[in-house]
Amino acid sequence: MAREQLGICAEANLHGSYLLCNALDGQEAALRQKLSRLPQLLNRLSEHFSEAMLTAVVAISSHYWDTLYPWQRPADLQAFPEFASDHFAVSHSTADLLIQVRSDRADVNHIALQQVYQLIVSHVEIVDHLFGFRYLDGRQLTGFVDAPLNPRGQLRRKVALVDAAISPVFAGGSYLHFYRILLDQQHWLMLSAEQQAEIMGYQKVDGKVVPNSDYYENSHLACCQVAQEQGALLLQQNMPFATLQLQGALQLSFSADSQAFSRHWGQRLGLNTPGIYDRLLDFCRIDLAAAFFVPSLSYMEAAARGDFSNTASNLFE
Repeated sequence: MAREQLGICAEANLHGSYLLCNALDGQEAALRQKLSRLPQLLNRLSEHFSEAMLTAVVAISSHYWDTLYPWQRPADLQAFPEFASDHFAVSHSTADLLIQVRSDRADVNHIALQQVYQLIVSHVEIVDHLFGFRYLDGRQLTGFVDAPLNPRGQLRRKVALVDAAISPVFAGGSYLHFYRILLDQQHWLMLSAEQQAEIMGYQKVDGKVVPNSDYYENSHLACCQVAQEQGALLLQQNMPFATLQLQGALQLSFSADSQAFSRHWGQRLGLNTPGIYDRLLDFCRIDLAAAFFVPSLSYMEAAARGDFSNTASNLFE
């Protein structure tokens, strides 16, 4: 049975660190070995700092997958969708690898990433190193509760992890879309609480749905609900980030379905229903976005050993 990376379905933490890397040419064999060792390294740290609830995710980008694991590709693994929209523009990243570390202690995250870096530094170049944090009781910097439609309990695994019955080779893996969304906080804060609630579709304090709003169908909540009803099921792991000049969120959307995020994103952009789009995007822009696949621990270890005896054919032939 495939063993998934524990960071996919882990509950929320207080601190997050995100390492975006590009692989150096000709380092594929070494990286397969090193990446397969990362979960063991992080598990040892997790046991040592058990109160920190340390977890991690190692993800391979859509454009680098065929270089690192050329024998087989997850079904319909594609780049971050480049939809043309009148409401929004996205700047894409070319990072080959994403390594996410989360815990309840910032110092443990630092220790973990230092050890990760020492393990892979001779094979990669660092593109970016990002930090996120838990804001109040799990809120966005808008002041509203984040991802109110997120699946809970055992449903998280069903939504996020590829089923063995669908794909035995990639069972326990997950399609991941990562993006950094910037909030125009100056203009957002000029709105009244009622105007903000109409845009979000739910109240800031108690999270209740806004009643009888003429604008509800264009709200953030309504667009996400429609996408979910159409089968765009996502497990989101979002964390705010902030500097004195920039504020926003680092957003990770996991799914067992390769097309779920595209359907979700298309609905928010207003591509599915003319005139209906997520009005929250009027106050946001994305300056960093990429699509990845998170392989199971079993797959990473088999790739490092060159052992594919459990697949339908010998993929190295």
